[in-house]
Amino acid sequence: MNTFCLSPTDVPTTLYRVQYGDSMTAYDIHEGLEAADTVTFYDNDGGDEQEVEDTLQEFGDAVEQHLNWDTGYESMFISLFSQRRHAENWINCTLLQISTAPLNGFSIFRAEEIVDALSLAIPEAARASVAREYLIAHYIPPRAIIRSQTVDDILAGRNRRHRSILGPLRPSRAEDMASPELIAQLEAMGI
Repeated sequence: MNTFCLSPTDVPTTLYRVQYGDSMTAYDIHEGLEAADTVTFYDNDGGDEQEVEDTLQEFGDAVEQHLNWDTGYESMFISLFSQRRHAENWINCTLLQISTAPLNGFSIFRAEEIVDALSLAIPEAARASVAREYLIAHYIPPRAIIRSQTVDDILAGRNRRHRSILGPLRPSRAEDMASPELIAQLEAMGI
């Protein structure tokens, strides 16, 4: 949807993707990231006022279904987050660091802008995520993926930082638990 499309210069230079086993988005180190739906495209250029309005409605419905984690729907979007710490709160995932520079010419959207402009209905627990979420249509090339880390890598890095400041630490059960924000989001989505 051209109305909401952003340039890579309009978004942070680095975004983060949470990739987990049940993601609709496929990830291959050589192929990049690919949304479940790579053919749907919404274009609001041309046409009469009613056609533009219908396209906007369909686009809004697609964004709403994506942000509500509608499992009966194949999304054309790939979610990325602007804050690494937010993305790290997920469990059992791989964290991908994405450079936005190679995304020139790609359809990039700020989720919160679309939700607000189109008055989309999303769970209250998802609001905090949406404020830091960007949507990329269809595909992210492998050249944009500049780093990949597992949860174990992330936790090991945190432990190293803590040890350097506080001395040796013993593993804590709290490190294996999801954040309260994530738990609330998953519960709101019925997961």
